[in-house]
Amino acid sequence: MKLQRDIAGCASLLGSIYVIFKNFDEVLRYIGCRPYRLQKTWVIPDMKPIDIATNYACICVYILASDCVWRIRRDVKPSKVFEFSDEKNIEKMSVTESGRIAIVWNKTKISVYDDAGETLQYIEIQQTNEVQLIKQVIKVKGGSFIGCNDRHLFKFCEDGEITKLVNNMGGNYILQGANKDAIVVNTQEHIVQMVDCDTFELKTTVLTVERDGVECPHHAHFARDTGQLLVSWLNYLDVYSFNENELHSYIAASAQETRDQQVAERAVLEMEVSQNKQYQELVHVADKLTRSQLSATSGKCTCSVLRYAGKDKKLSCRRGTARCVVSVKILPIAMQQCRNYLNDNS
Repeated sequence: MKLQRDIAGCASLLGSIYVIFKNFDEVLRYIGCRPYRLQKTWVIPDMKPIDIATNYACICVYILASDCVWRIRRDVKPSKVFEFSDEKNIEKMSVTESGRIAIVWNKTKISVYDDAGETLQYIEIQQTNEVQLIKQVIKVKGGSFIGCNDRHLFKFCEDGEITKLVNNMGGNYILQGANKDAIVVNTQEHIVQMVDCDTFELKTTVLTVERDGVECPHHAHFARDTGQLLVSWLNYLDVYSFNENELHSYIAASAQETRDQQVAERAVLEMEVSQNKQYQELVHVADKLTRSQLSATSGKCTCSVLRYAGKDKKLSCRRGTARCVVSVKILPIAMQQCRNYLNDNS
């Protein structure tokens, strides 16, 4: 689903999808299935949204802003849950199964609140050479927490001591998915991975830019009621099914599957280009040229075809491989057809 603004985050509740935008004070609610029709819009004046999460225990959606936390119920006006006092540099938020709100702030601190905004717990991680800051945190069984930053995934206890750490498996966002596995969203690497919460073993790479076209993913939400995974990146919101029998369809492809996908995308793009009016006119003109004339005008042909591909045509395929095909493959398609014609008629 392509929206008009860059998305800050998304959540779902009772068959609806809630979306917040970067530096924008509106909250949009969509039907949670195709065609994702807009249902309702709330405006919260001067709100600067940072994160969004669902409280399944209290049946509501929380919005983390720079100065407070907002609550939205299905058809009720948004209400302010609590305001921050000492908390500065607010990072991210997560909600536990029991409805507790965990907020990361000032890079190393976590505060846990109840639904009324009362502080239940305060933690400051004990910094190490590897871990100097934390981006996001989730609470797991046994009272431990799992946190992440750009380079590391780590577990720490209630006193802030880091008890387990894995290098080169970091991310900007972390959440719990099906079977209580951790889903780690890595913006820099353009991937979404599923990790075992106990062993930190990588179970699978769920999404990649090569196969799924997810560029710079920065937020995700797992819907416990529907089994869907919502991933937001730039101004796109992608919805994936994570029912057990459908999981394989969304696991990142093998090298051979990626090559097959690229071939299929190239075929689609070549067909679209060959059916374009500008391309047909180009071929018609080339039919009348000699070999020397064709060689002399190849630069003009290049500009004409690439201008069409870059501006006039909105391609439905938005994957990284497809964009490479656009820039590299269009000219050879046009020019080779011209050359084949001349060779056949020489």
